[in-house]
Amino acid sequence: MLKTLIEDLSHDPFNPVLNFDVAVEYEKQNQIASAVSFYLRCAEYGNKETESYVYASLLKLAHCFEEQNDRLTTVSNCLLQAIAFNPYRPEGYFLLARFHERAGNWQECYTYACIGQSAVAVDKLPVDVDYPGDYCLEFEKGVSAYWIGRKQESIDIMRKLSYESIAEEYANAVKSNLARIDASL
Repeated sequence: MLKTLIEDLSHDPFNPVLNFDVAVEYEKQNQIASAVSFYLRCAEYGNKETESYVYASLLKLAHCFEEQNDRLTTVSNCLLQAIAFNPYRPEGYFLLARFHERAGNWQECYTYACIGQSAVAVDKLPVDVDYPGDYCLEFEKGVSAYWIGRKQESIDIMRKLSYESIAEEYANAVKSNLARIDASL
């Protein structure tokens, strides 16, 4: 598959979709440096017709750099570029909120989660960018609310999420957060 894509790309090197597809294949093979190169080419050569590919490329770049560790500023910049490119989609806001949650930047996490809740994904991205659904923004808001002095809001969000059908990873985290909050009362 990769060989065919590279051959196709050699005939149309400025095609953002082909660059994206090559990047995805390299990432699947864990050849991250090559994947980064082609995600960057997609972002550079993209246009309005290939907007979802450019947006996804910027998010995937953040993921690639995050896997390398010690690239926190680059990860943040890629996510901010994705949001600036298309501020109407929720995925970038979620990934940036989660980034700040993991760093313990609670106000930033809360702020990006809140903003992201007003964004709506009208179409599916061409690749999975680790966005399970809108509930993940609510989850990030709930986690961070606790740490910025909005304990009751956190409890309300976590209780609401505990009744929703969400991914097991999030359901377990909701239970854990509620138990931690209950223990602190």
